[in-house]
Amino acid sequence: MDIPITFARPADLAAVKQLLRESGLPRRDVVAPLLVHFLVARRGASLVGVVGLEALGRCGLLRSLAVAPAERGRGLGIELTRSLERRAWSLGIAQLYLLTTTAEGFFSRLGYRAIPRDRAPAAIQGTTEYRELCASTSVCMVRDLGEEVMASDTIGRPSPGEYAPYYAQYVDLVPDGDVVDLLRRQVDDTARLVGSLNDRDAEFRYADGKWSVKEVIGHIVDTERIMVYRALCFARGEPADLPAFDENEYVRRSKFTSRRLADLIAELRAVRASTLPFFAALDAEELERKGTAKNRPYSVRALEYIVAGHERHHVTVLAERYLPALGKR
Repeated sequence: MDIPITFARPADLAAVKQLLRESGLPRRDVVAPLLVHFLVARRGASLVGVVGLEALGRCGLLRSLAVAPAERGRGLGIELTRSLERRAWSLGIAQLYLLTTTAEGFFSRLGYRAIPRDRAPAAIQGTTEYRELCASTSVCMVRDLGEEVMASDTIGRPSPGEYAPYYAQYVDLVPDGDVVDLLRRQVDDTARLVGSLNDRDAEFRYADGKWSVKEVIGHIVDTERIMVYRALCFARGEPADLPAFDENEYVRRSKFTSRRLADLIAELRAVRASTLPFFAALDAEELERKGTAKNRPYSVRALEYIVAGHERHHVTVLAERYLPALGKR
């Protein structure tokens, strides 16, 4: 597809409601705050597609899928649906539900199955769309999201020319599969690994000149912020060469050792919660865009792999060198 799919903005509200009206879909409850989980497709300045998500814990409601008449029959509805599924999966949603009166065949082809309306979870039945806006004759459908579902949407591995040679040690640590899902699971694994340490343990260094556990976690956070900023710049077409950073100097100037380990873990979770929807919303063309940092080329997808591999590298060091010395493994 040559039509970019991006997050909706509050300013898109009128255009979204107009497209829903033209498609005969409910729009009375579509207000600006609801757009936080909506995706839109644009051709030039025109909004030509939309799909929405109501996130309800482990389940979600897929709603408001509409494509402008001139764009129908070209696969845009499929692309919007798959993009929303990736968005839902990145938010920890395991099942997507929807209600339809006219598109059962379309969604069946995409892996959704019809179920009795009263089999929908209480959270879905409590939505305005379920209770008030959709006809009682509408079909309720569901799709289970999971690694086997999202595998068809995974990005290809970056080639060596898409990142500086130094970062090969991290890219090589990332297994094949859905990198966004790996990032989602990985942060929990890291938190469990070090979560049993007290703050005194977290100041341990396995050798002179090495970072403490707290500094390792802080460094993971710093690096993720920097790599995602680079990815943001390159995905948006930034032509400027971005600066390098000296990780040792960043750690030296930080005050990680004076902070609680629990707070550093919470910060890692907060940063990852921002990273996941950013990468999940990028399409193939955006993931392949490139830019430079310290005159070295990087693709957006390579930076995603670097974030995942960098954390895996440091967690392995924590597990193999720090925790055994502390008697924790």
